[in-house]
Amino acid sequence: MGDDKLDAQTSARLLKRALAAKGTREKLAEVLGVHPHDLALWLAAKAFPPEAVFEKVLDIILDDSEPAASTRRPERKRVLIAESRDGFQTLAAILGTEFTLVAVHTMNEGMDLVRSHAVDAIVCGQHFEGSQMLAFLQSVKAHPGSANIPFICCRATPTSLRTTALAAMREACEALGAVAYIDLPELELNAGAERAAVEFRDAVRAAVRLKTAAQTLRILVVDDNPDAAHTLTALLRIAGHDPYKASSGEEALRLGAETQPHAALLDIGLKGMSGYTLAEKIRRAPWGESMTLIAVTGRANPEDVAHAMQAGFDHHFAKPVTLERLLEALASRKN
Repeated sequence: MGDDKLDAQTSARLLKRALAAKGTREKLAEVLGVHPHDLALWLAAKAFPPEAVFEKVLDIILDDSEPAASTRRPERKRVLIAESRDGFQTLAAILGTEFTLVAVHTMNEGMDLVRSHAVDAIVCGQHFEGSQMLAFLQSVKAHPGSANIPFICCRATPTSLRTTALAAMREACEALGAVAYIDLPELELNAGAERAAVEFRDAVRAAVRLKTAAQTLRILVVDDNPDAAHTLTALLRIAGHDPYKASSGEEALRLGAETQPHAALLDIGLKGMSGYTLAEKIRRAPWGESMTLIAVTGRANPEDVAHAMQAGFDHHFAKPVTLERLLEALASRKN
């Protein structure tokens, strides 16, 4: 009986959202093809509607989140955005029309849609319902029906948190089961708005697709920018690979000898040992002779590409580079 009551309350909240989209009870009853008396019982949480009606309710809610029919794209993935209204506007501007974005601003709204299996991925910002991001993540992962929905935590707008607090937030998100924590203000500060937007869109694309690689590769990611390294390793993990992070050339050589990676993605502008020098050292190591080396760098002049090839790289990509291009390069490896 308790479960029935919970289901009725959940459906009532979703029905109220559908009612807001249609304007009047009469219009909603007409669209659903039900008697107004039955609709009144469902809105009052005194009964649970039939499954066919419940599916129509979800369609109304999701359709209300989409742009006009003339601008829709077929088979767009549904991404739930749990954030403040300002945060939602920031994230929506970055994601554009590639996905169907469903905005929620409260825990109840979010869990109702999550339990109904109506979304393909979740993006939650730190300002969600007064800093309830971790609580929402924990609730999603604790519910059997939603535990496998990819969940991305993010900081969409600046906060007063210090670097140590943000690092702790990232660790907490990963420990609770998020596929990534993306700090947009920090990314924009260090790499510019364009690269930050590319990395964020890549993370969401990877989350909704969850394409598992035909072969799991051990991949060494070397970048002294912790946010860039974290995002890239999260994307590779989502794609089905086994990534390892290093922030310096020395750490990369030690980690490479330990893990025997199949491939490495190296930033060229590393502090201390450059990416060029690191590539040359990797090529001289027994474990690095035949591995795939990919340069990911802000240096894109012809002489930079030639220098990379001379140092032993197989591929050279200028930042920002999409995950699709990196995966194509990894899939083309010979060994």
